[in-house]
Amino acid sequence: MEEKKWSIILSVLFLLFVYVLIHFEINARNIENSVQKLQDREVEPKKKLHFVLISQEFDNPYWRKVQEGADVAAEKYGVNVEYIGPLRTSPEEQIKLLEKAIASQVDGIIVQSLDENTFSPVINKAVTQHIPVITIDTDAPKSKRIAYVGTNNFRAGGQLGKVVVEETNGVGKIGVIIGSEKSESQQARLNGFLSIVKKHPKLVVKDIESSNISIIQAKLQTESMLRNNKDISVMVGTSALDAIGILNASKNLKLNQVEIFGFDNIEGTLQAVQDDAIKATVIQKPYEMGFQSVGLLIDWLHGKVINKENFTPTEVVTKETLIRRRNVEN
Repeated sequence: MEEKKWSIILSVLFLLFVYVLIHFEINARNIENSVQKLQDREVEPKKKLHFVLISQEFDNPYWRKVQEGADVAAEKYGVNVEYIGPLRTSPEEQIKLLEKAIASQVDGIIVQSLDENTFSPVINKAVTQHIPVITIDTDAPKSKRIAYVGTNNFRAGGQLGKVVVEETNGVGKIGVIIGSEKSESQQARLNGFLSIVKKHPKLVVKDIESSNISIIQAKLQTESMLRNNKDISVMVGTSALDAIGILNASKNLKLNQVEIFGFDNIEGTLQAVQDDAIKATVIQKPYEMGFQSVGLLIDWLHGKVINKENFTPTEVVTKETLIRRRNVEN
């Protein structure tokens, strides 16, 4: 009886030993698998940062230059920059794309702010969700954006005003085509221009109309303006497409005596300056805007202190400027 009792006890102890041994082996294998997964994860390349660049107009030549700069910076820093934008200028569509970028939880957003009151709440929403936002080309200074990159538009408008004064000797009747009445950058540019012109009483602004960032609209608005104001001798455009639209209108009306001044250097503008069809244009640096914006986002995400305002340069280009530049190159 006693031997039977010990046999049972030994059997139970043996079974317990086997159970513990099996359990230990299972735990050991689980730990080994976990360590292996961690090691595999460490050797996997880190996921690239994903930034979104929201343009004013998807195929606008100016914004393609911004994209080009952003793409070069993306390659340099090893990040992904997704370029998106409405087919035609539309703040409503830009807002939708901004909301979509926020919902996608991207790592950073670069966006133009055509209307601060409309864009600021959505920019603030992104920043509240820990998505840094940089405004480009047009600022929203009252928003929580981390920085602005672009032209000092009031100063650039002043440059435009000064070259008009120089080329006209401070005398003439002026018609102005601005890109958009709703754009704060366009208004700042216009105000900078007017601040110079008002110092010269023999320069008078007769009319101001909007092209809505369209060559066709710039042409139509100019034709109407010149028909209604036959004493206009100077036409000024403040956005990239305006000067070409103005030039097309003056050719159509056979008013070759009208002096044209514009902004930016889209295809055809510099050639028109070379041909004396456009007297001068103020050139921005959209490539630099795109490049700087990506770099600033990376600096911010790495905890670096960045400037709130980052102004890119502008320069006035005339026929004389192009001749000097060509001589230097040769």
